[in-house]
Amino acid sequence: MTLAMAESMIGALSNPSKMPGWGWGISALNCNIGTKLREVVDSVCAECYALRNRYVMQNVVQAHAKRQLASNRHDWADMMALMINMKSKNKGGDAFRWFDSGDLQSVELLTKICQVCVKTPKVKHYLPTKEYKIVQDYVQGGGVIPDNLCIRLSAYIIDGPLPQALAQRLGVQTAVTVTSNATCPAKQQNNKCLDCRICWDKSTPNVSYIKH
Repeated sequence: MTLAMAESMIGALSNPSKMPGWGWGISALNCNIGTKLREVVDSVCAECYALRNRYVMQNVVQAHAKRQLASNRHDWADMMALMINMKSKNKGGDAFRWFDSGDLQSVELLTKICQVCVKTPKVKHYLPTKEYKIVQDYVQGGGVIPDNLCIRLSAYIIDGPLPQALAQRLGVQTAVTVTSNATCPAKQQNNKCLDCRICWDKSTPNVSYIKH
């Protein structure tokens, strides 16, 4: 199968300008926890970046819908791995971002994402999520998180408490949005990762991002 064929069937990868590599996202309107948090003052979703600017353009809306629908295919993991392996050669081959928009939808989707990671062993994958229960159900159901996948449970509230105890039990990491003293250097780097990879680094237990 060619790259063009895979893209036509399951949708092209996203190309986040901040990130060093490619990504994959769906509409933030379909977030489960995020939809509830949008009604909570000071939550990280109250002013969701993925529901404004270019994210509301028709071509982006259509791309999100196509990706989400295609993720139900039985051969989705194989085609995603093919695209990532081929396209990572020309941009940030060491890093891939899951959900630059949107979030996990089910244990089944997380299972498929882990299959993609296994099939792309030369790429490091980063998946931030507020869907704690999906990750918990996956792990407690016997699911294995690949070595090249860093899942970070994202705190719900800006400057809020971290889900550290749960993250430790599940063998994952955390992330939080803060109003000062962020560990993410993007603000000082024209809002880009450049050569920073702390989000993908499992030895970094928590990453804090400045509110924007």
